[in-house]
Amino acid sequence: MKNKKDTDSKKGDLNFKKWLLSLSSIGNLILGGLLFIMGISAMRFHLDKIFVADRGLIIIGLIIILSSILCFIGIAINNFILLLTVFYLYILTMVFLSIFALGAITMNPNLIDWIDNHWDIIRNSVFSYDMNKFKMHVTTEINSLGIFSLTLNAIILVSLICISNFLKFKNIIFALSPLANLIFSALSFGLIIIGFYAYQHAYYTSIPTWSCTLVIILGFLFLIIGIFGYISFKKIKRNWMIIHLFSLGFCVIMSIVACIGIFNIANIVTDNLNKNWGEISKKLYESGYTIRKSYMINQIHINLKLTGFYIIVFIIFSFISLLTSFYQYHNINMFYQKL
Repeated sequence: MKNKKDTDSKKGDLNFKKWLLSLSSIGNLILGGLLFIMGISAMRFHLDKIFVADRGLIIIGLIIILSSILCFIGIAINNFILLLTVFYLYILTMVFLSIFALGAITMNPNLIDWIDNHWDIIRNSVFSYDMNKFKMHVTTEINSLGIFSLTLNAIILVSLICISNFLKFKNIIFALSPLANLIFSALSFGLIIIGFYAYQHAYYTSIPTWSCTLVIILGFLFLIIGIFGYISFKKIKRNWMIIHLFSLGFCVIMSIVACIGIFNIANIVTDNLNKNWGEISKKLYESGYTIRKSYMINQIHINLKLTGFYIIVFIIFSFISLLTSFYQYHNINMFYQKL
């Protein structure tokens, strides 16, 4: 009788989790669709040159819609692989959506400056808005995006908790560790590219470039560490795992230093260019460029901040990889100690 009650209790608990996961998936599907519509709506203003906000919203919206559909199928057929895939996609979405919203809100003043510098180009795309009304509209939309992303992330978090209960946290970690290493190895290419992109301003300006150089070096190091970590955990080589963990931990610390450096440099750009504009404008003119000082300051601000936010994304994935790798190493080490 007791065993039957325990079985009924477990079955009821499982059904509740399925119901809650299905409900959260419906919410994600609806909000993902709304996010996609927001991206389509933003495209009509042609502001994608500043931080590809419209395309970002469309891509994230599509990923959430796809994840929700896969989640429904995974629940219906009790498929481990599908639910694990959804778990990975939801983590990726939460990270990118959070940083995307934070970046949009933080870069609001830069966007307003960008509108000032490009009003002649975009005025034909904003329909009945004058410049001040359009600025107010953009500010309101960005603030709404921040609130919307928090709501969406809360629902995604509920889905992640439900899936982790289904699949068991330990199983997820063991499956996630090699994949996390591959993910940030792939992202390291972006780190290298964006480091060179931020570095290009050094030729025309006198702003410090040590953090950009550090970003480029870290990009190459992370690429090697990610591949090395994937191999070491796949082949279960404990000595390699220790080297990987210490190397990854050191690079994460250096990434935080580089990120702080990038944002600090962004804060001194205005004073630096105001002080040295005569020399900078001469270099630009000799290279065939005629650029307003306000335009130059705005572009450098945007590029440096985009670099900084990309590094934050990278740091988050590096932390995930570090924690999952350490957890897997700990379990493997405990297993060998028992032998």
